[in-house]
Amino acid sequence: MIVAVIALAALGGAQPAHRDATTDACEEVVRFGLFDAIAPISIAATTAWLDDAPRVCFGYYRERSGPDALLTLAHGDYDIALMGSTVFTTAIERGVPVSAVGILALPTSSEGLATRAGLGEPRSLRGSTLATVRGSTAHYHLEAFLHEMTIDARDVTIVFGQYVEIMRLWDAGKIDGAACWAPCLDHVLTKPHGGTGAPGALLYDAETLLRWGFGTGIVIVAHDDFISRRPDVVQRVVERSIRAANDYRTNRDGPDWTAGRFADAAGRFLAMDLGNETTVPAAFVVNQLGRTEWPDTRTQIGFLEIGIESLQHQAAFSFAQKDLAEPPYEDPSIYLPHIGASFLRAVTTETVPLDAEPDPVPDFIPYAVRAQLPVPGEGCEPFSVIDGDATFDDGSTGENAYARNANCVWALRAPATGCVALDVPFLSSEGVRDRVEVFSATGDLRATFFGRRGGHPTTVGCVVADAPPPGVAAALVGGAAPDIEGVGLYVRWSTDDEDELAMGAIEPVGFRATARAIEPQERICGPGRGGALCDAPYCVGVVEVTGEGGVIKTQVADDAYQPNSRCAWRIPARGGRVVLDVARLGLERVRDVVTIYDGAAATPGFGALAQPVPFPVFELLRRKYRMSGTHAPTVPLVVDNDVFVTFESDGIANRPRDGGPAGLEIRWRRDAAESTLCPEVASCGRNGRCEEGVCVCDTGYYGETCAFDTCVGAAPWRVAPSGRIVSNAGADYSPGQFCGWPLNIPGREGESIAGIRLRFDRFDIEAPEGQATTTDRAVVFYSVGPQQGSVLCIFRRVMSQQGQTSAGAAVDPATDETKFTFDDGDTLEVLLPEPAAAGANVQLMLGFETDANNHRPFSGFDVTYGVAFDGPAFCDERWPCAEGEVCEDDRCVDEKPRKSKHSRSRRQLRRMKRGVIVAMIVFACVIGLAFCVFGGIYGARVVRTKDELETERVRVVRDQVDSARQWVEDFQAPFCVVAADTFIALGALRPHEALRDGPRDADDDECDKQHTRLEFYDSVDDVERARRGGAVFVFLSHQWLGHAHPDPAGIHYKAMCRALQAVAEDAGVALSAVRAWVDVSSIPQANQATQSLAVASLPTFASCVDYFIVVAPDTEHVTTGCGCDAATYRKRAWCRAEVVACWARRGADRMFVATNRGLRPLFVDTGDGVDTYLEECLEVFAGDLTCCRLQHPDGEPCDKEALVPPFLGLIAELYRDRKQRPEAWEMVSDRVDELFPRTFSYESGGAATTLPLFGDLVEAVTRLVDSESAGDAPPDLVLRGLAPGTTGQRHVAAKAHRGGARSESGRRLASTPTSTTAGPPGRAPALALLRTVSAAHRRAGAASQRASSSELSFNDSSGMATGERTTGTARPGGGVGLAPGTARPGG
Repeated sequence: MIVAVIALAALGGAQPAHRDATTDACEEVVRFGLFDAIAPISIAATTAWLDDAPRVCFGYYRERSGPDALLTLAHGDYDIALMGSTVFTTAIERGVPVSAVGILALPTSSEGLATRAGLGEPRSLRGSTLATVRGSTAHYHLEAFLHEMTIDARDVTIVFGQYVEIMRLWDAGKIDGAACWAPCLDHVLTKPHGGTGAPGALLYDAETLLRWGFGTGIVIVAHDDFISRRPDVVQRVVERSIRAANDYRTNRDGPDWTAGRFADAAGRFLAMDLGNETTVPAAFVVNQLGRTEWPDTRTQIGFLEIGIESLQHQAAFSFAQKDLAEPPYEDPSIYLPHIGASFLRAVTTETVPLDAEPDPVPDFIPYAVRAQLPVPGEGCEPFSVIDGDATFDDGSTGENAYARNANCVWALRAPATGCVALDVPFLSSEGVRDRVEVFSATGDLRATFFGRRGGHPTTVGCVVADAPPPGVAAALVGGAAPDIEGVGLYVRWSTDDEDELAMGAIEPVGFRATARAIEPQERICGPGRGGALCDAPYCVGVVEVTGEGGVIKTQVADDAYQPNSRCAWRIPARGGRVVLDVARLGLERVRDVVTIYDGAAATPGFGALAQPVPFPVFELLRRKYRMSGTHAPTVPLVVDNDVFVTFESDGIANRPRDGGPAGLEIRWRRDAAESTLCPEVASCGRNGRCEEGVCVCDTGYYGETCAFDTCVGAAPWRVAPSGRIVSNAGADYSPGQFCGWPLNIPGREGESIAGIRLRFDRFDIEAPEGQATTTDRAVVFYSVGPQQGSVLCIFRRVMSQQGQTSAGAAVDPATDETKFTFDDGDTLEVLLPEPAAAGANVQLMLGFETDANNHRPFSGFDVTYGVAFDGPAFCDERWPCAEGEVCEDDRCVDEKPRKSKHSRSRRQLRRMKRGVIVAMIVFACVIGLAFCVFGGIYGARVVRTKDELETERVRVVRDQVDSARQWVEDFQAPFCVVAADTFIALGALRPHEALRDGPRDADDDECDKQHTRLEFYDSVDDVERARRGGAVFVFLSHQWLGHAHPDPAGIHYKAMCRALQAVAEDAGVALSAVRAWVDVSSIPQANQATQSLAVASLPTFASCVDYFIVVAPDTEHVTTGCGCDAATYRKRAWCRAEVVACWARRGADRMFVATNRGLRPLFVDTGDGVDTYLEECLEVFAGDLTCCRLQHPDGEPCDKEALVPPFLGLIAELYRDRKQRPEAWEMVSDRVDELFPRTFSYESGGAATTLPLFGDLVEAVTRLVDSESAGDAPPDLVLRGLAPGTTGQRHVAAKAHRGGARSESGRRLASTPTSTTAGPPGRAPALALLRTVSAAHRRAGAASQRASSSELSFNDSSGMATGERTTGTARPGGGVGLAPGTARPGG
């Protein structure tokens, strides 16, 4: 919230006729907006501690949320206010002139997420419905929690509302949880869910998110005008807020804060805030104050000045949530002018007790101990008629608040003079939510007044010559009301269901208006002026434009337009056309808009009779152009009809964010009807052609002159059974648009139209990604008959669970559930509720609605439509018929069958059948005799071959298991690290060779010679010796941000430096004792052979360090433009491998993640011992690999195969130590087949095949470990019947194919893959050689398949090796020794 101090003497027309006794003694009243929660400074509201009477008194107002407080502050109705830091960043980004002068609180357990029973762990949130206040810090924390718990935002439904609405939803059982703050959070934690269920339970609180790096605070914010005018008052607020907080921290257990006067004063504030004038129990006050951290001066300064990066991250969240229309500022200096830390530095009384001089807290004073409440029975009548001169008001008296949920209408009848003038000398309302609206006799909006500012212009209305349209009074009342003759104006007073519960220096509220009869007068205001007397320097209400041309403007000056404007101009065409040139467009993007409508009728919000509907089909049909931002069209806008131009602003910024002239200026003229649009009035440009005086636009271009490369409103009607619609020809469609394409589908005699067929050849609209939400959608409306305006189907874009691919989704408008998904090119059919009458036309409309921003460019959609008849399918050049059908008269019919030219007689067929049967019997006898003769000879050979194969299989399995267990015991390449102080001095990530060799010549000064040495460790023992000597080893794991360089902008390097400093502090050692391993510096980059050895040792490297840190701040990949953060990091298979390797050996205690918010634990205890991050990382072999994405060019082996040996070794250790670390083995034991798959799909050159991966090696490991611990069975016997893993199984098949021959080449093929994929230390396995041999082996195998189309496999029943065709269906069953599930070609 923001608090504003306003001198009543300056209110002008809003000055009340009388003043309350409590404010008579005050020269100035400062308005302070507060939350519905207590703080140490709350005692000021019930003791007048901040007052300096008679000069300054404080009035305190309740706000429901930070966004509401921002709106009130921006409008000037507050001087100072409280708001969450997330909302404060929104104010900065949108250019509101406010500054943070202090931090009131850092929420801990006073804010969080409470859920119903059964949702006690993060994973259970999927499918739930959660409520929060949009744009608040609670909303920010909720999205951050879902992101950190890897819960896709699409799996959770989030509803928004004020905290009072959220409490009602909880009581009704319509939500599963609420993310909010006290008292809303307390309500959910103590009240039964749905009235009968259990109270909610806390799933997380703000303190948890603070530890994770998502720190937020409650900020004291002041309007810059107030700061410049009364810095002394601002200093007093800051000083006493800090003093009260310090007194509470120091004496929280003392009598004053537990049961004494301070606890009572705070309790009275909370009681009045709840709507009564008693107090609340002291124990409740103690509980509320103890759940929040009240920071000291030093902490507040650090939050404001050092925490700008955190504020920028919150701004990025607001942009993702569409609360900001423009991307956040990247330059942190933009924030500095809004940080008023000078007030904090000037504090001198922080440690002074509250009851000591100077300025001790006074005792209660009568006027302060009360809240401004409405009185039952006070209010106004729903409908009243006023004749002649009269004064009327809202019905409240004295200092009472006005009634809630009011909707009162006064009909002001004009006397014989024919006109009536309305003045509003006093108005004090709760912002734009409670307001006075003035309408003409015909229902046009003439003016809107709200807030606490004065100077409201006079409004005049006259009796219309013709009878006014009926129903204006009833429309305003919202019910039955008579049509009154002789009415000049209607006045409506409307309020919402809450009030501000003002306390302290209470001011009168409500309104008072005066009606007086006047003579008719004609006054034409100049451009930018409004009001009946043209005394307002800004536009007001609906204006009837006269003349043949002129200028319409939003305001006189060009610095800022009026907040919460609702202005309109009606321009008659008089049988011709209206041409508009936009001379100036300077609006806040998306939030403030200009819309140009075809036709003179007022639109919803500008006319009593123009009632809004959920889906404004017919209002959309009139919309020609919608503009916002600063890019004015360079060509005239033409409308062949009367024009209704509207301007609306939301009251926050009231100017473009990046400066420049503000507001709207349009120069208009009227052209005669006989002139043609083109080429006389305008040119069609390069994107259209002129046909019969009208521009026909190319596909994807819009506007009467084809000047827009994206849709801007309603397109012309299309009368055709099929066609094509393209949302935009440009690279990105416009945010904040609602476009429509009306379709008149012609019927055909005797046939009914059942619906419409759609084929999205391109469907690229924004989809939810990570924290980014979107409401962009394409909607099909039905606009005829009883179903007028109803929605038939909604099309959105959705992301796959992997976040990599996207598809369209057809959504049921009634349930908002996805009916099915589709890809580009799929044909969809949208059916009407029931087929249209035979021969009748059907009018449909395709709408396209976009939200506040696009987080990246989207190309929109390209859709082909066609009629769907309730019968044979429609066909034309866009919609060809299916196979076997032909298009005749626009209908698909079956293709006529062709007669055979060579028919056979039945007698000839019967003779042929008899001959075939006889031949088959003879052939069967011969074959049977042959089998009897040779069966015995071949059987003995089969048995011998089977035994040899099984022996060879056992040997290979044993070699693979032994090699894998030795693999993880030591390094396969030197472990290279760099000292942390050296690393930080480098200034950027340096490649391995640069650090190894140092500068190559005198001119190379990239790094100092003292900082160019790497440290090499050849074995795990070497690392242990260094660790005993005081060294601390850190593994820095990250995702590369470019194809050519791992960190082009130094983003990861900076995070690494901060992480190393944090490690040194945590370990209690100097930076020089910390040793950092990071891939580009520790792995050779120039020599591919040694690089391969080091890469193969990554899991072993990661498992021998003291600290493991994932470096994943939010950023983008410079080559692809895709986002890179903690979520994308853990999708990479190699990244998952490093995480799991460290966890398997070292546990999770010293594993962290470094993000934009600092260092936090990598794994989060959710209460059940299971972490979703770890669960995802365990799926190493389901992660993304570049080799798989590139489909293994030239038959290169897959990196999954290289990961098998180290992980098999880690499995052996986990199983061996399962009694010492049972929780680790339990994480994998139930998911062995999922985590360590027996086979994998290998794709190369467009062809896919299934190859072995782990085979039965996991079972082999567990059998060997059990055998070794029991010592009861020889290993060869234990391993019988198990299949080898990668390369080993193909080696066995190759040996069998050679008939068991032990040639030299056969031994090489048998040993090389085994030793190189799972070679132990000492054997010096060469992975580069392995890749060459494996690739050659695959190419040779592929060539062999092309030549013979055969491959060896094993037959279940006999174990006989047979050559089976590679085509056909898979044969059921598994071969002898083959891993279950191995794909087998069938004969």
